[in-house]
Amino acid sequence: MDLVEQIVANLAVEPGQAEKGIGAILMAMRMTVDKPTFEKVRAAVPNLESYMGRALMSGARTGEMIGVAGPAALMAGLSAAGFPKEDVPRLGRIVLEHIRPTVGNEAIEKFLAGAPALKG
Repeated sequence: MDLVEQIVANLAVEPGQAEKGIGAILMAMRMTVDKPTFEKVRAAVPNLESYMGRALMSGARTGEMIGVAGPAALMAGLSAAGFPKEDVPRLGRIVLEHIRPTVGNEAIEKFLAGAPALKG
């Protein structure tokens, strides 16, 4: 089961919404971890650019693009993707557990330190 399918199954959302949520988390992570670590994330999530693009567009309004600028704006990005606050920790757990084997515990814990909404 791929990452999108896991989120769809566990949170009862549509695949497009799952992709936006993944993208919002990955955009925030990109602002937190170093480039070599993010390259590992890219390897763990083959459609990373597509997901991040969908997250950007979920905040769009009449052609504007609102970017998620790191962990501080993560909740805004997830809200724009249609995730209620109570689902955010489960979404975060699914995404981060998917990439943890590739990037390691230290990178995940560093990211979570700056994104407490994902902890629940």
